[in-house]
Amino acid sequence: MKKFLMPDFYYKNIYKINFYKLKELGIENLIIDIDNTLMPWGSKIADESVKELINNLIRQGFKICLLSNSSGRRVKLFRGDLDIDYFSVVGIKPMKIMFKGAMKKLNAAPFNTCVIGDQIFTDILGGNRCKTYTILVDPISSKEFITTKIIRKIEGLIKKNLIYEKEFSDGEG
Repeated sequence: MKKFLMPDFYYKNIYKINFYKLKELGIENLIIDIDNTLMPWGSKIADESVKELINNLIRQGFKICLLSNSSGRRVKLFRGDLDIDYFSVVGIKPMKIMFKGAMKKLNAAPFNTCVIGDQIFTDILGGNRCKTYTILVDPISSKEFITTKIIRKIEGLIKKNLIYEKEFSDGEG
């Protein structure tokens, strides 16, 4: 079970990731969690920094799919006018159907796909079960569901063994 809980890479936040290095690994597709990965939990719309990040990733040639346990209506609102896909089913992450659904929308394979998220027991577990690359980022905010707060205690034990990836970061760790 331990291998399913360990991300391939670990960064402070999504903005520290060197996406050019991911391209060198052959990654063409990004499945990105919204809550506490891109924006604080419960955010309704993407802010300008998220829009800029997503548009830069598109210019670099990445195909992107937002993945969320939230309602499709909320994710569609969050996506706004960004030219990206989304896949959403309320409350079933880390089930494989979520990640396979996102890969299907991207016409992607596990070997060229990376899941980016802030939760080990949803984002990382689901991505690893589907054999994609996985990147764990620290949550943006401490605001979240009470059950998530409890699970964060267990995640803390796992994260003690992780080291922020220096090789693929922007150098600031």
